[in-house]
Amino acid sequence: MKWILIALLALILQTFLPWWSIAIAGFVSGIVFTQKPANAFINGFSGIFALWAAVSLYIYFVNHGLLAERLADLFSLPHGLLVVLMTALIGGICGGLSAITGNFFRYIFMKRE
Repeated sequence: MKWILIALLALILQTFLPWWSIAIAGFVSGIVFTQKPANAFINGFSGIFALWAAVSLYIYFVNHGLLAERLADLFSLPHGLLVVLMTALIGGICGGLSAITGNFFRYIFMKRE
């Protein structure tokens, strides 16, 4: 459930800010939600992975895979859908690392319960 909130916050932030605003969404979620560091990473990764996969798939199907196929050729990949997967993985890693950073920030500067 937390990953859905992370995805929604990232979607709202990306409407007004650059792509790296996903790190803000992950960091804020790591601070707000009390959870273990591994769960913070998984929730941040899942939220941003799902968001970027959905947006990338939408773009892929709207332009009939033309952009993804050209990028696949550029990176010597066999299919354009691998570009969609790589995009989602890069976003997911960024979201997961920012969420775990927010979680560690919470443990350092907030009172422990």
